[in-house]
Amino acid sequence: MMHSFAVSALAAAAAFPGLLAAQTPGKVDFRRDIQPLFQEKCIGCHGPSQQSAGMRLDRRSSAMQARGAVRLGPGNSAASMVYLRISGTRYGTRMPPTGPLDPAQIEMIKNWIDQGAEWPDDLAGEKAPAPPHPGAVRLMESLRSGDGEAFARLLRENPEAVNRKGHGGATPLMYAALYGDTASLKQLIERGADPKIANDAGATALMWSIDDLEKTRLLLEHGADPNATSLDGRTAMDIAVGNRGSSAIVKLLFEHGAKEPKSFAAAGGDEALLRTLIAQGIDQARLSAGLTSALAAKCSPCIDMLIKSASKATLNNALLGEAISRDESAMKLLLDRGADARFGRGGFTVLMEAAGSEHAHPDTVKNLIEQGADVNPQTPDGATALDFALRQGNSVVPELLRKAGAKEGNIPSTPVLKSKPAVSARAALDRSIPLLQQNDLTFLRKAGCVSCHNNNLTAMTVAAARKQGLPVDEGAAQGQRRGIAAYAETNRERNLQGLGIAGGSDTAGYILLGLAAENWPADPATDAMARYLKGRQNADGGWPTTVGGRPPLESSEIQGTATAMRALQVYAPTPQRAEYEKAVQRAADWLAQAQPSTNEDRSFQILGLVWASGKRQIARKAGGDLLREQRPNGGWAQLPTLASDAYATGQALVALREAGVLKPSDPAYKRGVQFLMNTQMEDGSWYVRSRTPIPFQPYFESGFPFGHDQFISAAATNWAAMALVPLAH
Repeated sequence: MMHSFAVSALAAAAAFPGLLAAQTPGKVDFRRDIQPLFQEKCIGCHGPSQQSAGMRLDRRSSAMQARGAVRLGPGNSAASMVYLRISGTRYGTRMPPTGPLDPAQIEMIKNWIDQGAEWPDDLAGEKAPAPPHPGAVRLMESLRSGDGEAFARLLRENPEAVNRKGHGGATPLMYAALYGDTASLKQLIERGADPKIANDAGATALMWSIDDLEKTRLLLEHGADPNATSLDGRTAMDIAVGNRGSSAIVKLLFEHGAKEPKSFAAAGGDEALLRTLIAQGIDQARLSAGLTSALAAKCSPCIDMLIKSASKATLNNALLGEAISRDESAMKLLLDRGADARFGRGGFTVLMEAAGSEHAHPDTVKNLIEQGADVNPQTPDGATALDFALRQGNSVVPELLRKAGAKEGNIPSTPVLKSKPAVSARAALDRSIPLLQQNDLTFLRKAGCVSCHNNNLTAMTVAAARKQGLPVDEGAAQGQRRGIAAYAETNRERNLQGLGIAGGSDTAGYILLGLAAENWPADPATDAMARYLKGRQNADGGWPTTVGGRPPLESSEIQGTATAMRALQVYAPTPQRAEYEKAVQRAADWLAQAQPSTNEDRSFQILGLVWASGKRQIARKAGGDLLREQRPNGGWAQLPTLASDAYATGQALVALREAGVLKPSDPAYKRGVQFLMNTQMEDGSWYVRSRTPIPFQPYFESGFPFGHDQFISAAATNWAAMALVPLAH
């Protein structure tokens, strides 16, 4: 099924062949049309005021960056944050700060983006980097590989290289801070290495040492500037307060004159860190910005410390973030403290989020209504709280809303689709794998970022098909591996500064999971992403979900913990592998004790326990519980209140097979496969309706069918294909 606009456009083209050509805009020239407009209207200004929220457009490399949402997005204005920010307020403060552009100017920028956003080299605003110094590169490579003997020899042979720069402007001292031990750091300092030197991103050795107390101490004692600021606006203190278990390092930074961090939002889930900050005299009203992260980490002492001083705005934001969780007691606590049940942002209310949660609790919804929440506001797309509730299939919450006067909104109903059953697993895969691979390419090109649903899961599908000897487009697969790895490299510097991409640890874990499936070798970019993940692990061993997650993707702590754990297993930096293994073991222990409530939970608990050392017996027991959830039609459902679908069925079959609970030849497995073959569409896809309460990325057509349900349907098609692979003889 094609998006309605696309259908209309094609119909118009067929009826009036000259229409589209006549409406095609003329070529927009950057030098003549765009650069003067950016400068005159201060779009993306860079300076102390950061007038456009740091969205720099004075350099081509900054403008083209992708952080989960792309800034420019050449060829696809529908996903371009620049276009979305100049044309409205739905995705943040409208640019430019001096007032809206004229409609003609907005249209010109849109056309320039859609035409490919050509930006001449001579106007790129870039400074050509100096070539890497060979001696410095060799020293850095020895540190990253953990080869102490080679490092000592190279240091003797190349003493002049200690302050020279390698790739990205990094120095051997920076690599020692990142990969080495205190001894290697000390040797470089004794040879004259300067801790104040920054790389091309403005990062310093101190910023890269910030997860190690003794290396941090050594650098500070030898003149490292605790207040040096990177081009992303980060200091060592900013990075430290975002890491779990950093209280001693934060205390040390303060002792050496570090200024307060710019934000305390990420500090809320670490009790020891909060107590250190309070001991430094930080105003608790400012610390209360960490309330949302404290709630996500379920840190009761943290919540108790922060909620007392939280402002109404902080309480409201926390309430919106908590509304989709399963913890009704946290919602009640926030409401009792004065959070506004009527609060909303961007057209989405707390009640919509609570009603649309896969863990929707009747008491929470009832409490919100009793405290004045309006049951009938509509989102910009026309959806109401009742619409969100109905997507979860919950019979109690919709009835509560209806009794309070809630109405359904003006949104399209679930499409009536006719499947084209496949005659065999091989026939189904012959239809689905080419579709998935083509969409894998299209999504990455149009979105400019790597998705769990269209890219990482497809990498897993392609790897499984290849292992079974099935035909795949190897040229496309190799290109996508390189594309995903390049995306990780683009975000390397930010990961090392504790800045994640959209989706945080969830997306990072999935990216490394996809690369691992395709046997991508560890490199500095995967090292950085693994380090980012390790710094976000909670004290109990789990990883928190993204606030406002997208069910079933990025809504399960069990899934997030399993994927992060697997990422650390495969991509732990070589010199720190023993330390990372401790984090892996804590995660495995957490998974063994977790209580699943959804199909996503159960499937990823099993997969995580299979990946973990010594937990296979527990995985088999959990697999027995999942097997008992199979429906009479052979399928599984995402929630008990929903019908069987391809996402849940494919995922369950993969998990049960990996745990050894089912063989592909077993009757239960074959019933599941038959359900999948019976529900496949003629083009090779499977349809699943989206349950996401709030859209987390701008909508655009990626080339996969089903319009606004295309992303979850792509994920479902991947899981279904992975389940079918063993039977594709």
